[in-house]
Amino acid sequence: DSPEEFFSDGILYQDQVQGNTRLFFHHVNGTRENKRVALILTNRSLTPAKIEVERYGVSKPDHDYLRAGRAIQADYFQGIKPFKLIVPANSSILLQDQKQIPVVPPAAIMTGMIDFSSDQEVQLTVAAISELGDPATQLKQLLVLPPGKPHLRGTFQRADRLMLGKQPYDPAKNGPVSVTLGDGERDRFLSGWDVTTKLTVKNEGNYGVVYRVLLPTTGKGKIRCYFNPRGGVYAGWLRVKTKTEGKMVGTPAKGLSFGHQTLADFELLAEFPAGESLWVTF
Repeated sequence: DSPEEFFSDGILYQDQVQGNTRLFFHHVNGTRENKRVALILTNRSLTPAKIEVERYGVSKPDHDYLRAGRAIQADYFQGIKPFKLIVPANSSILLQDQKQIPVVPPAAIMTGMIDFSSDQEVQLTVAAISELGDPATQLKQLLVLPPGKPHLRGTFQRADRLMLGKQPYDPAKNGPVSVTLGDGERDRFLSGWDVTTKLTVKNEGNYGVVYRVLLPTTGKGKIRCYFNPRGGVYAGWLRVKTKTEGKMVGTPAKGLSFGHQTLADFELLAEFPAGESLWVTF
């Protein structure tokens, strides 16, 4: 997401990765020409690299940024049939699951979140490239674009965050309670490293982080859990699991987004008996 909007061809981010990796990207074509956003894996070793893609959510180019972001969350949480790739020695391939990279028109966005693993070190590149031409060939001629403001791009450790209730919630004793996510204070932002600029960076918003929240409960009666966006306009999906059901919940369920210039928007995530536990994946 840095630069969020690019105005020329170039490398948007690049690093060496191995093992379990999550790629999150979010870029707008700021030029007056059609472009493509390419996800490229390069293997510089003498042996083939084995890649396993576990979850994949990549939007179609879209002029509605909220719609694009919401779409990739739905695909990511629903999961796909995992697929495998081989990166031959001293070669590059696309991480995209299609042979043709979609064309991104001017002012349109392309965003995505992909979980994959590699059995050896490979170079991962996100690049803005011309509409025509081979991505790997173009990559050799590209320079790294400077980051935007705020400087959000980088490589971060601990892409998953598990949050556990310190004690079971009792509705009769505790009354209404809240769990705050992504505020940068009670839930701190990740610190990382931008290898292209050799600068430390802070992931303000914890973009790309998957939260798994476990809320144990006790007592009697029914409990309702609501989602309340407090950081501004919001569009997304969550996975919710109780003893009796597991489901995806659109946030909001009706309409594309909510939380614009108000703190009073809520979406019901689950209603369940006290004594059960609630899992929310966000």
